[in-house]
Amino acid sequence: MKRNFVFGLAALIALSLAGCASAPGTPESSGTLSRGLSGVPSFVNEAYMNASEDVLIGIGTYRIGNDMSKMGTGKTFAENRARADIARQLSAIVKDMVNDYTATSELDPSAAVSFQENITQTLSKAELRGSKVIKLERDDNGLLWVVMEYGKSAAAADVNQAVNAAKLAVPAAAAFNALDRMNTAFDKEAGGGPVPVNE
Repeated sequence: MKRNFVFGLAALIALSLAGCASAPGTPESSGTLSRGLSGVPSFVNEAYMNASEDVLIGIGTYRIGNDMSKMGTGKTFAENRARADIARQLSAIVKDMVNDYTATSELDPSAAVSFQENITQTLSKAELRGSKVIKLERDDNGLLWVVMEYGKSAAAADVNQAVNAAKLAVPAAAAFNALDRMNTAFDKEAGGGPVPVNE
């Protein structure tokens, strides 16, 4: 996914952040951003623009106001939202991978839907252990921002694990090669090279 596409919902999120005032300490929705989007702090755009092309970027927020005692809770909430943002992106990549696979295979359409649902369910429970915070900062309005990156190798490992679990539930999809399809998806969307295979 090219970054501008991955972050295609940015305008909607920025409008909701700008237009919805909430009480300090209430959760804010996480979202995605595009380059140069107005209404977001420059440090978020800078972290995003300086990130490597072979990572997925997740953005999470939490309003702490001026109460610095809420920093720990806010950080946890914002990080979880950034991970959820990355998980949504991974799910979109997997959906495209499965759609491409089913278009060229003999897999029954209902089996393809079941296969994709199994992968998505497993990914939604993934902890995204390879994700890391690259920026954590509070803006002038008391909104805590977390920018998190998740590398292609870690993404491939999580997707491969989810695919293997889904193959057990949908044996007709046994020919699905997650690693090759992840490389293709990242090459097409993120512009990176092949995922290193750790044996």
